[in-house]
Amino acid sequence: MSLLGGTHLSAHEIAMLELEGLPATPQGVRIRAEREGWRWIERSGRGGGRAYAVADLPETARRDYNDRWANATPVARRGRPKGSDYWSANPDVADAVEALIAERPLSAAVILKALKCRFASARLPSRRSLSRYIARLEAEKPAVLASFRDPDEYRSKYRVAIGRADASVTRAHQVWEIDTTKADVLVREGRRSILGIIDVYSRRARFLVVPSESAQSVRRMLVTTIQAWAVMPEVLKTDHGSGFINQSISSALPLLGIEHQPCPPGSPEKKPHIERLFGTFTRDRAELLAGYIGHSVAEAQRLRARAKSITGRAVVVPEMSEIELQAVLDAWVDGEYHQRVHGTIGVAPVARFFTPGHTPAAAPDEGRLKLALSALIGTAIVGKRGVQWKRERYWASELAAWVGRPVTLRRDEDDLGAIFVFDEDGRYIATAVNAARSGLSEEAFAASAKRHQATWMTEQRAAIRAKQRKFSIEDARGEILRHDAEQAGKLAYLPTRAEPRSTPLLDTPVSDTSRLPSADAVQKAERLLTQPKRGAVASIEQRIAETDRVLADLAAGRPVDPEALAAARLFASSSEYRADKILRGEFTARGPRAQHLPQLKESRL
Repeated sequence: MSLLGGTHLSAHEIAMLELEGLPATPQGVRIRAEREGWRWIERSGRGGGRAYAVADLPETARRDYNDRWANATPVARRGRPKGSDYWSANPDVADAVEALIAERPLSAAVILKALKCRFASARLPSRRSLSRYIARLEAEKPAVLASFRDPDEYRSKYRVAIGRADASVTRAHQVWEIDTTKADVLVREGRRSILGIIDVYSRRARFLVVPSESAQSVRRMLVTTIQAWAVMPEVLKTDHGSGFINQSISSALPLLGIEHQPCPPGSPEKKPHIERLFGTFTRDRAELLAGYIGHSVAEAQRLRARAKSITGRAVVVPEMSEIELQAVLDAWVDGEYHQRVHGTIGVAPVARFFTPGHTPAAAPDEGRLKLALSALIGTAIVGKRGVQWKRERYWASELAAWVGRPVTLRRDEDDLGAIFVFDEDGRYIATAVNAARSGLSEEAFAASAKRHQATWMTEQRAAIRAKQRKFSIEDARGEILRHDAEQAGKLAYLPTRAEPRSTPLLDTPVSDTSRLPSADAVQKAERLLTQPKRGAVASIEQRIAETDRVLADLAAGRPVDPEALAAARLFASSSEYRADKILRGEFTARGPRAQHLPQLKESRL
């Protein structure tokens, strides 16, 4: 039976309709009807109860009800339209909801607020109806929503994975993947990064603990790996991190005959093997180590909560050094990972690494390798005194034939006194030397720079402290708070329309408080009491007499100065005034207590 078109509805029927602005529960409807005084009649038939007049519903709910009746929209028993529901009838609102939840899983209340701002004149659904629609979208479109909210979750959970990423790799050292991840284990030096490199065909791998991803750490990783494995890869896959796509790396790899393949930004699935290697180490060893801080935000919170229950501080305390973490990585990759059968390739990585077959490119000698993977400085023109870098001159006898010609400069971070000079085609010319800097490593140079900076910082901090004594943060905070208070005092609110409420307490008359002194009057009264007029010292008797006079004028209905009244009432509550009144009352000739006073004295004697 349709609920529309009638003149009266029960609380249950109103709740099922979910009319705009009304509660969606029968109990909430009854409370609203009682508070607003809706007219009602007794329902006939099974169940009885009250049926409320549609004409007494709030205007928004009544308009919603009439619109539904005019459109002849059939309503299901649970309050949902049959056939084409609200969302199909209002595609713009439906599209707006889907666009909002694609960004992040917002609550129905927040989305409803946004809809009211955007579709001010449109009929909007109730919050319950909106919640059901959001739940329906979440159930029907989990993959596409995840692709907007969390691309990593989409790739790992929903993206179709047919075939193998290494299907085209047929030999060892054909493709190496390299990447960096933040270490999930804190060390005493702080949080470090882990550089990882893996041969896709054999899955042989190496790790290197570094302070951060940098061109220098990447070059160091490549040098040590090529030396350790005695071979060079054909292709090196990287992401677009700053340590991998800088000029030093991109110019050094062609010198070694290595093809550089940077993956598109935001596509870790293009190098899945190194990504999976990091995850394997985390599950196998990192979670067992002291200082493990978790691989996700939720896990990190649990670990901090556990640390707080043990130590009283919600902090994971590191117990390993950077060198110890490196030793753990080396022992795991060589002693465990390389020795066990890999689930994908079906053999141990170390066995597949040495499988006879294609002969890879041999690693060059150490000097030539470091020369190729040195840091790129840039280009320069050879002058009659050599080449210049950082305001210093570098010279080699071989440069005499290159005066006036452009060259490419590279350097070794371990020796600031030497610069490698190449021609435009990448052929090595010579090593130019600066005698003053020769033998000074970049680390020593940086340490010296830090000492100079520390001295400068001490002087600058002392100067700022002197300024802080004149203008402190506490002064600034006080001025800001005073400004806020002043601005708030300028804000005026229009009075809210209200009606008096009738309760036994509110209807009971109480004494008039309009004649009570204000706070300012009390403060002035205190000053009157503590600061008598110049040239006169008020005695206790004078103050008592003045207080009695003011109170007598007040009792007689004569006009009284507010400040004087406040002073009189304040003094009347003092111990001096009460003591004087008690003594005067005891020894007055007249009065009930005075008549009995001699007898009391005699009886005491």
